[in-house]
Amino acid sequence: MSTPKYVEQRNRVLLGNLPDDFLRVGSSSVEENSTNASSQPRHIAQHPQQNCAQPNTATQLTLGVIQAQLAKNYSLTKMDPYVRIRIGHSVFETHTDIRGGKFPNWNKTITSYLPRGIKTIHIEVFDEHTLTPDERIAYADYVLTDEALQGKFIDTWVPLSGKQGEEKEGSINITVYIRSVPYWSSVMPAAAPLMVVPQPTFGCWPYYVAGQPVSVGYPVGQQPLQNPNYHYPVQQTQPYQPSEDDIKQLQEMFPTYDREVIIGVLENFRGNKDEAITSLLALSDK
Repeated sequence: MSTPKYVEQRNRVLLGNLPDDFLRVGSSSVEENSTNASSQPRHIAQHPQQNCAQPNTATQLTLGVIQAQLAKNYSLTKMDPYVRIRIGHSVFETHTDIRGGKFPNWNKTITSYLPRGIKTIHIEVFDEHTLTPDERIAYADYVLTDEALQGKFIDTWVPLSGKQGEEKEGSINITVYIRSVPYWSSVMPAAAPLMVVPQPTFGCWPYYVAGQPVSVGYPVGQQPLQNPNYHYPVQQTQPYQPSEDDIKQLQEMFPTYDREVIIGVLENFRGNKDEAITSLLALSDK
């Protein structure tokens, strides 16, 4: 028998009307909406919040590693320099300029996504060795300027540091261009499911299952939305079962063939008796 305390707790949990925006994406309770609306400016509070997600954007950095003028040759022959770039946790390398010496050229373009809060590009110049580990001969930290962060194209020479001293190892020529790009179409892997935001005419919100296509409600008479980047599994067709009349008819025409052979030919041509007869005639000629 239920205790009075249990009955009271059960009535408190199960009874009562749910708010209209219960379990809707991007919505909150009625009380929270009214509180937020009163604290918002008038031009914002007059327009109700729409149930549509704004596309996210990411900051894309295009870095050009052009050339360098080094102060000293640290090899018995001409050096084989290459450059290593670190942007946040991402590391990129140029090709090696064989026998580039003190004046290597790379003309390498690196495209990366600039993490939020990262404003420094770490640059290292190495001399590639064959039998021994590669030697770092110069380095620099380039801090992105306000002009670069605002989208202006930058072409500059960055002083290099090393054994000769601070900013005494020569300089490296780089170009910087920063722009905003749509996040979902550029950063997400191509094999990932595509999140589709429904229009107001749709009757339900989409649901997301990892590794599966996104399914949304759609108006009557229209085709459902599909993710073009998702490889849908190929539907297996059911094997054809020939009728007994077709089998008997071909057995009468070709009495020398076993029943299994006739059935196999009919299954191969999916009941097309003309094609089956032609195939059996070709086998008899052999």
